[in-house]
Amino acid sequence: MINKNFAIQLYSVRFEIERMGFPAALQRLGGVGYSGVEFAGYGGLGAVEMRFLLQKTGLKPVGAHIGLDRLEEAFDEETAYHKTLGTAYLIVPSAPFGGPEEVRQTAARLAALAPRVKDAGFAFAFHNHGVEFERDGGQYRLEDMMELAPEVDVQLDLYWASRMGCDCAAFIEKHAPRVTSLHVKQMDAAGGCVDLGDGTLDFRKLIATGLQNGVKTFIHEQEEFSGDPFEGLANGFGHIMSL
Repeated sequence: MINKNFAIQLYSVRFEIERMGFPAALQRLGGVGYSGVEFAGYGGLGAVEMRFLLQKTGLKPVGAHIGLDRLEEAFDEETAYHKTLGTAYLIVPSAPFGGPEEVRQTAARLAALAPRVKDAGFAFAFHNHGVEFERDGGQYRLEDMMELAPEVDVQLDLYWASRMGCDCAAFIEKHAPRVTSLHVKQMDAAGGCVDLGDGTLDFRKLIATGLQNGVKTFIHEQEEFSGDPFEGLANGFGHIMSL
């Protein structure tokens, strides 16, 4: 369905990276068939070393999760690292969203960063968890932020949004083209995070909706595994490719 343009968020294998190191973990992921990676840390590797590792494993640097504080405080360092890699976009993975005032403050910080990130040559977006889909009025807090920071796009985490009761297909349609990437993460009936083929979310519909509304980047993320993580990821990859 997505022409094998399906990346992996490296947070999914954070423990395996700690145990076996970045090179061995990326080699395993390249063998699964992923087209690229989304970073959540660099394992102590410098940019040139990381670039050679990605070339060796055949994985493209599609994006990176960088904390809001880190991006503000080390902007030049982070952007230089990803210019060396050729990364496409930078994502803030979480920020304070505890109520109207925090939403306003976070939106202001994101809005201030957006032109700097884009001037540096990257796309820029914010990644949701659950709190962003609470409401202080008639719409989601995430939508409040989107109004206050119109240059900031959204990476929609399908698991967290769905767990909060959001109709993700409708959200994608409503906010196209601001929803620029999707975290493809599965949920079971109890709200747990499971292998992509084992839960309740209809990825055929959600991915099709994304493609129809301009989403070009799809990233597999999984926070929990019942067995070997690499086997779980490979099974999930195969499930998506079979749709």
